[in-house]
Amino acid sequence: MKLSTLLRSTLAVLVAAGLTSVICPPSAFADDAETTKEAPAETAKANDNADKVMATTGGSSDGGGGGGSSESMPEHARILKDFKKVDGLIPMYHKGNRLFLELSPQHYSGEYIVLISISRGIGQYPIYGGFSWGFGDDWVWKFRKIDDNVHIIRKNVRFKADSSKPEAKAVQHAYSDSVLFSLPADKKGPNGGDLIEVTPVFMSDLPMISDALPGSSFSPSKSVFSEVKGFSKNIELEVAATYSTSGRMNLDTVPDSRGVSIDIHYSISKIPSTGYQPRLADDRVGYFLTVVKNFSQSKDDQFVRYINRWDLKKAEPGEKMSEPAEPILFHLENTVPYKYRKPIRDGILEWNKAFEKAGYIDAVRVRQQEDDDTWDPEDVNYNTFRWITSDAGFAMGPSRTNPYNGQILDADIIFDASFLNSWQQTFEDINPQGIAALTGGWPERQAEIDKLTGNTTGSRMPHSACMLGRGMTSQMAFANLIAAEGAAAVEDREAVREKLFMQGLKEVTMHEVGHTLGLRHNFKASKFRTLEEMNDTKITADGMVSSVMDYVPANISPKGEQQGDYFPQTLGPYDIWAIQYGYTPYSGGTEGEKKELDKLASRSGEAGLTFATDEDTTSSAPDPDSNRFDFGDDAVKFAERQAKVVHEAMDDLVNRVVKEGDDYSKARRAFNVLLSTHGQAMFFVSRYVGGIHISRSHKGDKDAQPPMKGVDVEQQRAALKLLEEQVFSDKPYEVDPSIYNQLAPSHWDHWGSSPSTRPDFPIHSYIEMWQDRVLSQLLSSGTLTRMHDSELKVGEDEEAMTTAELIDRLTKVVYSELDGIKKGDAEFTNSDPAISSLRRGLQRNYLRRLSNIALGDTYAPDDCQTIAYAQLTDLSKKIDATLKKKVKLDPYSQAHLVETKARIDKVLDSQLIFASP
Repeated sequence: MKLSTLLRSTLAVLVAAGLTSVICPPSAFADDAETTKEAPAETAKANDNADKVMATTGGSSDGGGGGGSSESMPEHARILKDFKKVDGLIPMYHKGNRLFLELSPQHYSGEYIVLISISRGIGQYPIYGGFSWGFGDDWVWKFRKIDDNVHIIRKNVRFKADSSKPEAKAVQHAYSDSVLFSLPADKKGPNGGDLIEVTPVFMSDLPMISDALPGSSFSPSKSVFSEVKGFSKNIELEVAATYSTSGRMNLDTVPDSRGVSIDIHYSISKIPSTGYQPRLADDRVGYFLTVVKNFSQSKDDQFVRYINRWDLKKAEPGEKMSEPAEPILFHLENTVPYKYRKPIRDGILEWNKAFEKAGYIDAVRVRQQEDDDTWDPEDVNYNTFRWITSDAGFAMGPSRTNPYNGQILDADIIFDASFLNSWQQTFEDINPQGIAALTGGWPERQAEIDKLTGNTTGSRMPHSACMLGRGMTSQMAFANLIAAEGAAAVEDREAVREKLFMQGLKEVTMHEVGHTLGLRHNFKASKFRTLEEMNDTKITADGMVSSVMDYVPANISPKGEQQGDYFPQTLGPYDIWAIQYGYTPYSGGTEGEKKELDKLASRSGEAGLTFATDEDTTSSAPDPDSNRFDFGDDAVKFAERQAKVVHEAMDDLVNRVVKEGDDYSKARRAFNVLLSTHGQAMFFVSRYVGGIHISRSHKGDKDAQPPMKGVDVEQQRAALKLLEEQVFSDKPYEVDPSIYNQLAPSHWDHWGSSPSTRPDFPIHSYIEMWQDRVLSQLLSSGTLTRMHDSELKVGEDEEAMTTAELIDRLTKVVYSELDGIKKGDAEFTNSDPAISSLRRGLQRNYLRRLSNIALGDTYAPDDCQTIAYAQLTDLSKKIDATLKKKVKLDPYSQAHLVETKARIDKVLDSQLIFASP
């Protein structure tokens, strides 16, 4: 029997005998969760009795310090002996891994927002240092006194009704709060308030971090309060938490996974009563939302949607232009390298251009943290720009809000120092998951999941998640490869590389600051200008894109063409308009403000003010203008430009990127970057086929487009033509064969490295993965269904691109060799086949997809099933005719066609069986 179990059992006997003055240190009972096993019922009962004794004694009659007597010392003095008092919003008493709060009547009347963040992480997603933790609403706590206990309650903030109306009672009956803890409160503190021990609250997996560490459990005896600080408006707690596992988890960034140390920061502040007036949201302008359902509203829609924004007020309210009474102040942490502070500062302050249009002078300000500053970055009173090193390649700009009204209370921008160079590992090898990440996922699989689960959002990620930093890794890799490595002189390469880095840093800073101001992504912003305009710096001085809230690729021009900025360096018209909507002060009360906001939002049809966001940019979303990392107003022209740049870069690639004395792994990564750049651009083109332009404008908005409009049929055909030339042909992939034997992986094999599973370069599988991605988009159930429906959505004088035309064109281009093999052709050989190996792989892939449609094994319309059946029938006949020609085919092509015909015939037979009564 363990010592702690023996002590518990002994104590239980003493309790039963009435000897409740037994003194026993709490450490005797502190078995870790990972070592405690299920006890017999008798032992469990004894443990319960022991816990009751602990509750009534506060864990120790003398605070563990000994000395003194009950007659000469107040009870709280015995309990809190050797504890340090911490004054602040709530008086605290702290020692080691124990913490008491003293709650007075005013503490029971207020509500508190609890903000959780990871102050020190483990370099593994999502446990990064600086991450705000919490999914959904920010936490609102309330303390409730019930007899000799205090309940810690998490408030339900989503539903309400006017207190003066009957609906308020209905809401009260329908929705409840959550009681998280019940703590003994039968002792009085030095100030006469209730003394409660909150050790079990914070010495636990309160944030549920174990969900992100499968198989782990919070270890109380290995954890401690590392910081307990009190301020007039908030208290700041930091737990140096340890999570224990079996040790079988392998984490490169953790020395021993049996003890994973994570610093968890809790910022607790009373919800302010500042007279803040929330602002109603409009779906034409992209803000993060705080949403409440008000059952007292008589409208059809009972949701009340507030935008998330700062409580910005003019110091001189009557003036057209005024400094703010309290500016939005960012503290630039002293962890930021000196050379990067200027572009970061410039990126933050760039937003003042937008606030000037809203009537504010210097609304956003920056202050550099000095080395002797003592404030905490996690303190809710400080907005920080943090520079961390996790080798994860990301940047993010989270903000935390009052869940009742959307007031932003705190914001912290986080940059991972490696976000601009982590591409070196990312592009060692490419797999289907990586390709899906570059292009928004697999549409046909997502559509099936949505249909089966009833999901209608189309999104699996929280809307607040920003992945710009990760995406920038590939963009910086491409830009560095083309612009910097392509420069003739070494000094020019360094100058270009420096410009790329600084411009990219400023652009990402502007983007993340936009999030902290309340703005969501706008993935239509890159459609604002033509490619030619984007390279004219006189024009882009007013914005290269309409909003920095898009994900913008590196702007790289082909040789001989004008080169502008590599990344946007200023805000666009949408950014200014959105800030005007969120922050311009209006007079005339609520109705006057609503009228002015409606007037402002009605400009949504103007050039540069269109808006689409994350849920409009999923794998199954129909709008081809809403993309991550597309560029220019025409996807076909952009893809043609990217194809030209990639083709030029392939020339003498190895000699340009591999220097004397270096290994060849950089050539492999460079080749993958080029292949991915080409494939991603072609994927954007594929979205034109069956695409629908979506507009958020309301009826009557000036220059507004209709809510939905199919992509012009000729534009769809032009897109398909480019795909036939650049994806379904093997010509674009023809490079000097000698290059493949120089695409070597890194030969390092240690922690932090990812050795390749294929030392030789798997060219067939890499190209086939990109071809498969484009085919999956064109033949997905969502695309085919939209095209089928669109045939009924055009006028009599208009033409629609039909699913029959699409499938027929794809079949012809994929199997074009069948029309090219003629009698009298010279003999084909294995080295000079009738159908190349890349084409054979494409044909097998297409056949699988066409067969699935014909068999009804997809969610495509029934008409597509019959078209696919007819195509397979014709294809079987063509193959049969080709095989009967007096042409000596090479063994590869001969076997391929024989097998293809056999597979088709089996599918046709299966189709007949399925179709029979």
